[in-house]
Amino acid sequence: MSKLKRTLGLTEAVFFGTGSILGAGIYAIVGKVAGFSGNMIWLSFAIASLTALMSAFSYAELSSMFPSAGGEYVYAKNAFNKKMAVTLGLIISINGIISGATVSIGFAGYFSQLLEINLFIAALGVIALVWLVNVSGIRQSSVINIIFTIIEFAGLVLVVYTAIPYLGKVNYFEMPPGGFNHILLGAALSYFAYIGFEEIVKLSEETKSPEKNIPKALFVASSIVMIVYLVVAVCAVSAIPWGELGKSKHPLADIVNNDLGRTGVIVISVIALFSTTNTILSNMMGSSRVLLHLGKENTRLKWLSVVSSKRKTPVFALILVAGIMIAFAAIGKLEIVALIANLFIFITFLFVNISVIILRKKQPNTKRPYKVPLNIRNIPVLCVLGVVLTLLLLAYSVYGLVISAF
Repeated sequence: MSKLKRTLGLTEAVFFGTGSILGAGIYAIVGKVAGFSGNMIWLSFAIASLTALMSAFSYAELSSMFPSAGGEYVYAKNAFNKKMAVTLGLIISINGIISGATVSIGFAGYFSQLLEINLFIAALGVIALVWLVNVSGIRQSSVINIIFTIIEFAGLVLVVYTAIPYLGKVNYFEMPPGGFNHILLGAALSYFAYIGFEEIVKLSEETKSPEKNIPKALFVASSIVMIVYLVVAVCAVSAIPWGELGKSKHPLADIVNNDLGRTGVIVISVIALFSTTNTILSNMMGSSRVLLHLGKENTRLKWLSVVSSKRKTPVFALILVAGIMIAFAAIGKLEIVALIANLFIFITFLFVNISVIILRKKQPNTKRPYKVPLNIRNIPVLCVLGVVLTLLLLAYSVYGLVISAF
């Protein structure tokens, strides 16, 4: 059976993670977060950043112990058992798929600024395009990922530039109408923006020296994104009233429209298309690698482990990923699909943080090229904090779905 090739370095892994997170976060979801958190959107993003960072520490230790494309599946198998690992592997793969569907809806919103088209048709088109890129091979996917990441970062620089004159013109400590509950609800929703950093571990079998490069890529990509998110979030509510942002299907295009008019809208919309496409690319790639690993270790799912002998890509896994992604994209309401995706990612991160704690007791002598700092009797305090914060935001994701349904 054909195997994956180690062709990626640290730089490519960092671009992969950064591009995946940036595309989902700012271009697709920032307006909806403002609708909940108001001018205190920065606090929602800060809470989500802290929660994500705790899980990044856990991923860093686990990926250095088990540098495998199976990611969470392998971690759970060692910490718990194979049955739990299969369940968690399916959960993380579904999360990546639903996240990709969410961003495809965001893509459609920006595409509608350039051309009148049914939003579902636009979402379907980008999913099909990304599927073709993924099938073509990891090297081709990585090159496109780097190009798209540079383009989307340039777009955020443009947004910040146009918003600078408005900084300081609003009260950034003004509580939203829903009070602190809505700040936490905004944090739960904005956490969707951080989905993507964990996808870096899925490249462990295609990255050189993964036990060192994967943890480094996790922290570098996460740090870059956290800073960018806080800056853009503050700029967004400075340039446009948070109520208007909450209703917009293309929030960053609206910000640029203030100063640059239709030309600016076209430019930022095109960049947003690159950005959201990049995130779908990363999600589809990551989810297919998890399914590939599940297929290798489970007889019933063996068909998912088939790798193209020519392109070295998991073709059947990619077909399944694209099909489910299209189904969720058909829901059409971005914040609903995002909150559904969050339920799966929070469950996953709970198990990841708990896995570090269990393995400290279960496998104390296993080599750990990277070890989470701040320990009490070999129990990582940051992982315990990660469990608490993740449970909090999980509860608010459920709350968000309930109030959206009624």
